[in-house]
Amino acid sequence: MRAFAYFLCAAAVSFTAVIVPAVLTDTLTSDTRDAADVAVSTVISGLLLAVVTVPALLVLRTLRVRAGQRWHLLREWAAMYRGHDAQFPTTYGTQTPHVRCINAGLVFLLLITLAAALITSSTDPQAVAALPGVVIAGLFTWAPIKKYATRYSWAGREQAVRGRARMRQRHRDELTTAKPIQRSGIHPALLYLATLSPTVIVGIIYAVARPKNAAVLIGLGLLALTFLALGAPLAQLKRRRESTLLAETADTLRSSFTAGTVIHPVRYGLNEAPERSDVVSPSTWDGGPPRTGVLAIQPEALCLRGTDGSVLAISLTDLAGVAFLPASTAWLHPGIDLLLRTGEGIELSSPFAKDIAVALTDSGVAAASN
Repeated sequence: MRAFAYFLCAAAVSFTAVIVPAVLTDTLTSDTRDAADVAVSTVISGLLLAVVTVPALLVLRTLRVRAGQRWHLLREWAAMYRGHDAQFPTTYGTQTPHVRCINAGLVFLLLITLAAALITSSTDPQAVAALPGVVIAGLFTWAPIKKYATRYSWAGREQAVRGRARMRQRHRDELTTAKPIQRSGIHPALLYLATLSPTVIVGIIYAVARPKNAAVLIGLGLLALTFLALGAPLAQLKRRRESTLLAETADTLRSSFTAGTVIHPVRYGLNEAPERSDVVSPSTWDGGPPRTGVLAIQPEALCLRGTDGSVLAISLTDLAGVAFLPASTAWLHPGIDLLLRTGEGIELSSPFAKDIAVALTDSGVAAASN
């Protein structure tokens, strides 16, 4: 019902935003206009605004207030009953829009561009006067896209939490059983391409329906390529800054180890936030917020030190296995997942993740395939 009410109110406001300018433009540009026609058009426009637009805006305002209250209650409920699954993503490599929202935004942009092209290409002044109404309708269309972008971001975070748990369980099964693990045969890239297919369909329809304005579609494609071209160096810049930060961390903590000890800079605390802020156990090392430290592999133990002074030593016999995790984001380094025999795990990110995994396997720790 809320969606239906929002649709009706948004349609009513968009309708008046299109009709009122069109009626006034028709009256003012008519060759036979007189004072009576202008007065009638003004009265009709005022009535539409007072009877249709104002009540619809009040209803929309009420819907927005109640939506904010529901979202606040939803987060409180999740924080109370779902524990770590309710935590929102941190700023470390997780602020990326969901692919469904990207797809919806692209479709929305193409549709608005098509409507604007159809209106502005007309020689009728009434059509040009309706352009503000198209903009308002576009804003109403964008509102639920923005709303569900937040919801999908949260849902994506919870899926990542559950996916990490499934991945760790799969790695443990590989280490404890001899039978091969069944994996999905669908590559994730194919799923992303499938979600982008509506954008391709809309683009084809645009090119067929408006072949004379196909240059607009080409311009949008070039604009998207420009953003991609600008995004590549930004991703490299973020990766370089991360490497610089980790290198400075290694220089700061090198003196806390004996001379000749090989240390690797790492970032830890990459997963859901712990219940406690002190870092005293493996589970809290796995939980956020993201922090930097170093890792050293000694003959009988693995030592972790954080820049905040925290220390964790894990005997190599307490490690059930180690899994190498390729980078999931362009500006992040690959990682390793330390699987403990207690059932816990610690995920670390480092530019030397592969070297750490190899060194652990050379020390007798079992390796799980990713």
